[in-house]
Amino acid sequence: MPPTLVWAIPGIIAWVALQIAAVQWCTGWRDEKAKYGFVALGLLLWWLPNLAFGERGASEVEQFVLIAGFPVAVLYLAGLLVSELSERRSSRRKLTG
Repeated sequence: MPPTLVWAIPGIIAWVALQIAAVQWCTGWRDEKAKYGFVALGLLLWWLPNLAFGERGASEVEQFVLIAGFPVAVLYLAGLLVSELSERRSSRRKLTG
């Protein structure tokens, strides 16, 4: 297994878990923004054919997307989920208070 893929596996796993949670749990404007978490996957899929055909620079871009793209998407989705949780708590306080 390539070393880049080994380094990327935790980020990809975290991205999958948070993407599923964000799509199922977020409401309102956050539900619309959760779709942008798929950008990292789109970038990777965009460059995989270039890598297969041996285009120069494709390997470096793939490594960048694998190592940096998925963790950035994880941070983005985590921010959406924290915002959703915060709003749900504040609306619950308003209802009970």
